[in-house]
Order: sequence, then C-alpha cells, then structure tokens
Amino acid sequence: MQDYGPIFKESRINRGFSLKQVACGDLSISQLSRFERGESDISLNKFLLALQAIQLSLDEFMNRANNYKKHGQKKLMSQMAVYHYQKDVQGLEKMIQEEQKKLEKDFTDIQAKLNIILFRGMICQCDDTRTMSKEDLDFVIDYLFQKENWEIGDLILIGNFYTFYPTPLMSRMVREILKRVDYYSEISTNRNLVECTLINMIEICTERGELEEASFFEKEAEKLLSNERNAYHRTVFLYEKGFLKYAKGDFSGIDDMKNAIFCFEVTGAINHAKYYQSHMEKVLK
Repeated sequence: MQDYGPIFKESRINRGFSLKQVACGDLSISQLSRFERGESDISLNKFLLALQAIQLSLDEFMNRANNYKKHGQKKLMSQMAVYHYQKDVQGLEKMIQEEQKKLEKDFTDIQAKLNIILFRGMICQCDDTRTMSKEDLDFVIDYLFQKENWEIGDLILIGNFYTFYPTPLMSRMVREILKRVDYYSEISTNRNLVECTLINMIEICTERGELEEASFFEKEAEKLLSNERNAYHRTVFLYEKGFLKYAKGDFSGIDDMKNAIFCFEVTGAINHAKYYQSHMEKVLK
C-alpha cells in the first residue's frame, strides 16, 4: 500500500480535508503523514477509516490509483462483452488462448479456468452449432455452491450462464442473490450485475414458456429499475417486457420490442439493435 499514500494525500487535499480531520483514535496524524509521504504503510482497517473520513469510496480511490483505466479481470470482462455483442468468435477464442497460457504456468489458477469456461459459454451463445460440455457446467456449479458468499465474479458467471442450466436451478440461484439486498442496493457495480441477471432471467424463462417465473423476475427488475439512472438496462427491460407480453398473448408487446430496438438505433448502439432485431424476428416467426 506504500504507493497509495501520495494518491491518498492528493485526494484528501482535493476534497478539502486536513490531516487533523482525517486522523482518529486508531490513526494518528504522524502515522497518516508518513503514509502520505510514502515512508510507511498502514493497515487495511486504518486505510478504510481514512477513506471514510474524506468521504471517498474504495472503488473511486482504486479508479484514481489506476489512472481511471480498467485492469485485470475488469478489462477482460469489458473485452468479452464487446466480442459477445459483435459475435466475434475468433476474438473470444484468442481470449481463451491467453487464459490457457496462465493455466499452463499455474494449473491451480481457478480464475483462469473460470474465465476459459465463461468465454466458451459466450462462444456458444454466438454460434448455435457449439455446445457447452457437462464437465465445464459441473465445474461452475461445484465452484459456486462451495462458496458461502458470492462476489462480483460469481454474479457475472450466474448472469451469463442462464441459458445453460435448467430453470429451477437458475431460479434458485437468482432468488438467493435477491436476498442479499445489502450487497447490491447501494453498490452500483453490484446493482448493475443484478439488474442484468434479472433481465436475462426474464428472457430465458419466457423463451422456455416459464411465464410465471418470468413475471416474478419482471417484478423484481421493475423494483431495481424504478429510477431513470440506468437507461441501457431500462431499454433492454422494455424489450423483455414486450417479449413477455407477446408470449402471454398481448400483441402490444411487439410495439414495446420495436421501441426498444429504435432506442438502441437512435443512440448509436448498433450492435445491440442488431442483436435484439434478430431475436425479435425469431420470436415472431
């Protein structure tokens, strides 16, 4: 944490806090001053107290420390999303090759193994001729259910693998996520992942004719999307609500789907527009 001291000092001064205002019983002014000069480290607990004192979240601080660039797993997930929407199978296969190199160096690298399986899943969603192996799917489930608490990476797995597992299993996992209101209600990254997962569940349940389950997840998504904060998810949600309406025999759902696609087109989200246009054409056949 030694390199973080000068960055913390910059943030503290920028926010108008003095050393005295930040210091507390567990963190003296002299300790904080040495930390800011890069002369010593402080414990994680003291660091979190210092961030709290200057009203700065850990996420915001780390973004600043990383020069507002995505690194590591976040960068991988962003690249995966781009390739997925572009249906770029070659791009995803290259990502698999890079993760396989990591496994060759360290066969115990669970994250690399999970990434490979996740990227394979994205390829299967892009190419209907590909299928997921039972071995991969079992590995993911075993990994998830041996953990006491799911984290961001686990939510990404659940949110993207909804097409590969039976509805009762997926429904069980997502309902468990919904119980953790404290985990996602105030943390935007987690909330975004939960919103995305619920929207995906509406789609897959509707496609499988599980309309009661789809309606349940629609209501839960509506609660999270009750404000105007996430225009992208609200647009996808409009599409999925229309899809569910149409599946229930309400043909006004077609207009909702078309309106969502139009929103993507006028905002320049061309890959999204193409994806949902293709989906709608399949639905209406």
